[in-house]
Amino acid sequence: MKRRLAAFESALEERRIDIALVHTADNVYYLSGVPLLSEWGRPMWVVVHPGSESAIVGASIETENMATYSAIHRVLSYVDEERAVDACLNRVMSVAGGVRDATTRFGIERSAMTIDLYEALRASLPNATFVDIGELIAGLRLIKSGEELEILELGGTVAKIGANAFLETLSEGIPELTVAGHAVAEMDRALAALYPDGATSTYAYAQFADHTLTPHLHPTGRRLRRGDLVALNVFPTIWGYCVELERTFVFGEATADQQSVLDAVNEAFDAGKSAVRPGEGMGEIDLLTRGILQRHGYGAYIRHGAGHAHGIMIGAAAREEGGELRAYNPGRLRPNMANSVEPGVYLPKVGGFRHSDVLIVTDQGARCITEFPRDIAYAHA
Repeated sequence: MKRRLAAFESALEERRIDIALVHTADNVYYLSGVPLLSEWGRPMWVVVHPGSESAIVGASIETENMATYSAIHRVLSYVDEERAVDACLNRVMSVAGGVRDATTRFGIERSAMTIDLYEALRASLPNATFVDIGELIAGLRLIKSGEELEILELGGTVAKIGANAFLETLSEGIPELTVAGHAVAEMDRALAALYPDGATSTYAYAQFADHTLTPHLHPTGRRLRRGDLVALNVFPTIWGYCVELERTFVFGEATADQQSVLDAVNEAFDAGKSAVRPGEGMGEIDLLTRGILQRHGYGAYIRHGAGHAHGIMIGAAAREEGGELRAYNPGRLRPNMANSVEPGVYLPKVGGFRHSDVLIVTDQGARCITEFPRDIAYAHA
């Protein structure tokens, strides 16, 4: 945390930013270390003042949370008798101190800020020039530290336990909810044994048949039938750091249509993983997997990019845009980035097909932290 805060303060100074307000959940966690997995209507903000005392601002109900985990020692709390946003703004102004009426460069997460909050800041700091710092933090987050990689590696281990638990509970007539629930329970059991101090918000999806067409659909009471397409999705989330492991297979004998799509997705998946290495263009990996799916005749059924960055994934600002494996992204992979590879095809009346693994970019190539069988067969289900 000391290295992280020092790097952020140095970046602010290079850009001549006098003070910065960080208000989105993921970035507040990244810079403070306070694990607030849900705000419950009570914002938590960080004010970074290079060369002076920074502060974390949060609700009094989070007093022990902030005192225990914050890498920023000045803690400013507010109570429910105050309107939360107004209370936060008042605390920010107390940190701003002498810059309040001065001409100053004030850093904000512009793209994630509401108009109301922006206007309130402008009214409070009429002489300030507001500078976007969102991309600055995103750039720092893309390259993972050794400590972050340890958490992600543990997530990969727990993901494989969850995937095995998902498979061991499958039987004809079982509901999606039961399968996903068992996978989550086993991942939590493993985490309790491997890392007792690791707070978790782990989750899983189980999708059968046409439910696979919506890859973020929460599990329901739908029951598994012979011949159904099955989407296995497990997401161990440790201290806010998320890893995913996803596989698609048929419960029973695959039809010709199902097998045709699986073959195409398998080829794209393997090619995408093989392409992950330092210096590789992130947009180029997307174009590679898209080209394979298009060659198989499924170009019209691609609904998302080939993958994305992994790390802190709590709130709406979770994913670092610079780590997206999408055609528009000109960025290149660098060592210690963590990225998923997950090309997919979504064919109406047949189903949604995708596998996903998370890879850590190394100096020479990449290592997969969610290595798991790609081809899962239930031919005699």
